[in-house]
Amino acid sequence: MEPQQPAAAQLAALRTMPNRPSTETLLNTKEGTVAIGRHADGSDATLELFSPDGPVCAAITGRPGSGIGALLDTLWDAEEAAGLVESWVVDLDGTHTANRPLTHRADTMAHAVELVTQASLLVMERVHKGLSGPGYEEYQPTAEQKLVTLTLVGVTGLLEQDKRIQAHLETIARWAARGGLHLRTVDRPGRWATGALGRSLRNGSLIELLAGGPAIDGEQALPGTGLLTQPFQEQAELFRTWPPMPAA
Repeated sequence: MEPQQPAAAQLAALRTMPNRPSTETLLNTKEGTVAIGRHADGSDATLELFSPDGPVCAAITGRPGSGIGALLDTLWDAEEAAGLVESWVVDLDGTHTANRPLTHRADTMAHAVELVTQASLLVMERVHKGLSGPGYEEYQPTAEQKLVTLTLVGVTGLLEQDKRIQAHLETIARWAARGGLHLRTVDRPGRWATGALGRSLRNGSLIELLAGGPAIDGEQALPGTGLLTQPFQEQAELFRTWPPMPAA
């Protein structure tokens, strides 16, 4: 089901946004959600990273200038502040990671294959340990076994360049809930991974950033404005992420 288009009045309500709250308050490790902005009614918009059953996938789409950078910065800042999350990123052109001190970052295809392979092995290692032990009733990241988020910028281009990445990502998507890994893809509108990977992503959280697209009743969506669909839901909700934080 396609997400409903937002009304012009809702878009107008999101033109003015408050500053982003303190990063320490954004990620709720009890609920498994991270606040990424506001809805038109003023309530927090939250992206689900994990449920009691384990981490879920997320797919973000948007045109250049649609606010992807501000959204990713909010996510990575929240993950760093939480202390229980490791942010792994593949960003070949470095657009979103050039000034960010990430320990696990790939900016070449060789490094991308290496990082995705490492993530796949980590997931399977955790799965095998869990299956041989008592398992968990409700998933929670810990200091000993942190939640790993793997963000792939321009994912369809990566898949086209090296088929090994597709195989590893399908393994990750299949076992991510038991392996403690949140898979997050970023791409342009209309570009989707195929096969089992694509199906897994469509069942996760979906964010469609709207800036640069057609106007709604004469109202143009500003950068950071998008539609958020929660996992296994059909109804999309309008939101806008907080504006970029000023440089230190």
